[in-house]
Amino acid sequence: MYIYDRLKYIINLRKDSIVKRAGMERREKDLLSNLTRLINYSEYIHANLTVMERVCGNKNCKCIKEGKKHVSLYLTTVKKDGKRNMIYIPKKLEDEVKAYTERFFKIKEILEEVAAINLERLLGKKKADV
Repeated sequence: MYIYDRLKYIINLRKDSIVKRAGMERREKDLLSNLTRLINYSEYIHANLTVMERVCGNKNCKCIKEGKKHVSLYLTTVKKDGKRNMIYIPKKLEDEVKAYTERFFKIKEILEEVAAINLERLLGKKKADV
């Protein structure tokens, strides 16, 4: 929800500002188009992936006999109270979940780049006023 709230804030700022799409540079237009596409037409999750290696405890298992630990993937999220939450991801969903988390970080990266462009624009306006 955090990234969505930030995006809504930026969109509302844009509505109130003088900058129209025609006044934007090509790079900013491309970034905003890509951002809109990622947010509206794909799934994303704000979490980190954690790989865990464990021993199951079964004395006949390869993890104890051969030392080959069981490897599993978890999503590590942060709840509102600040505690970490780990969610096991079954093998068949690993690729899908990796794509979801990668999309979130791509959205965040684009959002930061757009924010940097906006800051440059604001600093340019500030210099012009002085």
